[in-house]
Amino acid sequence: MAGNKGSSIKRRISFRGLSNIRPTIQVPLAMLFRLGAALSIGWMIHAHHLRVTAEGDRPILASEVREFLPETHTLMVDVKSPRGGFHAYNKKKKKIGYVVRTMPHSRDINGYSGPSDVLMVFDTNDALLGLSIRHSYDTPSHVEDVTKDYLFMERWNGQTWSELANQEKVFGVSGATRTSEAVANSVFLRAAKAEGLNRTGPSFNFRWQDATLILTALAGLLLAFWRNPRIQRRKTWIHVAIVIYLGLVSGDLLAQSLISSWMEHGIPWRTLPGLVFLAAIAFIIPWATGHPVYCTHICPHGHLQRWLMKLVPANRRPRLNPDVKWGILALPGLLLVLVLTVVFLKLPIDLAGIEPFDAWALRGAGLATIIVAVVSLAFSAAVPMGYCRFGCPTGLLLDLTKKNPHGFHRRDAWLLGLLLLSCFYYFGYEIWNPWLKS
Repeated sequence: MAGNKGSSIKRRISFRGLSNIRPTIQVPLAMLFRLGAALSIGWMIHAHHLRVTAEGDRPILASEVREFLPETHTLMVDVKSPRGGFHAYNKKKKKIGYVVRTMPHSRDINGYSGPSDVLMVFDTNDALLGLSIRHSYDTPSHVEDVTKDYLFMERWNGQTWSELANQEKVFGVSGATRTSEAVANSVFLRAAKAEGLNRTGPSFNFRWQDATLILTALAGLLLAFWRNPRIQRRKTWIHVAIVIYLGLVSGDLLAQSLISSWMEHGIPWRTLPGLVFLAAIAFIIPWATGHPVYCTHICPHGHLQRWLMKLVPANRRPRLNPDVKWGILALPGLLLVLVLTVVFLKLPIDLAGIEPFDAWALRGAGLATIIVAVVSLAFSAAVPMGYCRFGCPTGLLLDLTKKNPHGFHRRDAWLLGLLLLSCFYYFGYEIWNPWLKS
């Protein structure tokens, strides 16, 4: 009996030891899987965008030029000068102007979430007649604000190539500052290239807004990891300050429209260092520590939900049916599937409209994002943190890459599914692209 008792104790000890070893092995493997999957999806989005852009480069059409030169009939490639544009001719084959686009020279000049292709039309005396944004990868609402600001779009009319090439100061459009600055810098760079001047592309630009975003990210880290009683007592006021600045003043919230555009065009660390730092904190800290710093201490929409849920007493909150709850839990994952589908298939869908975050930028918010914002807050007032738990694709993306003390968990299946879907879209391009076009 004594021998059996001793052997059972040994078995328990050995099994207990194995149970401790398994999480120790699984945790770093799970972290590597999540990091590799996220980076692979991002790489495939970027490579696919370059492939599609190279295949269809949006050539200039005569109909675009008629906005400034109504008599335009044909465009002929300029093969003599280094400007790399087109001569505009009327029906009598008389040259009436000159046309260039800023792409591909401005490919690296990102606005808030991507570059813009600007049409530049000159008269026969090399004076600028006008500009138009012919295509943009930036946030649609911001591009619309810039296009409608005629004081901005007509600011440089009448200037010559050399005058444009030597421009330095840009006065941005309120509510779309970064987008308008990118448009102007694209024009200046294109003029400099045409004049043979060695004007560089985007340089490192650090402004007070970047410093404030970095301080916001550091404030979130402070609240998450420093348990000093004096700091924690002031937590509410720090959250209020974050909501006022990040939500109402700058509107620089992480969203799928922003993240997917960065994956396509590259991370704009030179022009938006503060926002890039904030995004890095949002992804790296949860991956390394398991603490969702952005969702719990930074995101203004999350703070507003926490305050709203206090308005409804717990005994008056509706209880979700388990079947309904299970169904809506899949919504954020399905939205990420939609994001990948829109990005790879280049569907004409504004991703800002599937989340409420652009609604914080009140002036440039679209109707869809305003509706999502109102519904999400109303739902969260009744169901505590309802949008964060049941509707936020960006929150789910941060959660999918988050460290888990037990290693692999069920949500890794979502990440694996997104990785496989990206592989299908990227490596199966030769299969589904002809079918889609047909």
